[in-house]
Amino acid sequence: MTIYLDIVFVENIIMNYIILFTTGIICKEKIKQMRIVISSIIGSIYSVAYYITDIKFYATIIAKILLSIAMVYIAFGYKNLKKTFKYLVIFYLASFAFGGCAFAILYYIKPENILYKSGKLIGTYPMKIAILGRNIRILNN
Repeated sequence: MTIYLDIVFVENIIMNYIILFTTGIICKEKIKQMRIVISSIIGSIYSVAYYITDIKFYATIIAKILLSIAMVYIAFGYKNLKKTFKYLVIFYLASFAFGGCAFAILYYIKPENILYKSGKLIGTYPMKIAILGRNIRILNN
């Protein structure tokens, strides 16, 4: 199966942006577009690196937590520990909600040729499912 890294990169930027934007809305934070875009790009670089390297550290929960902390810090800055932790929790809840919705859509659509390979969900399915399902890979590890 062929994985197009440019599609993975762009799709992850879009999903990261949506999740960070949602986090900002829920937390009633003034949203700075450029900070969210930069944070989204960093998260997307991680996703591409996850596909192209065999470094096991990328698949660990510690790496994912560190990435999410960095993304939230870049997107919203540091106010105090309590607010930063709140942003992080909301970021996770938004990620889980979007990932869960994508799983539900996949369950009802039942696309062909779906398989798991090294903890990554791959297969042929419509692009709108790919956009909605950015976190499927992260949640399954």
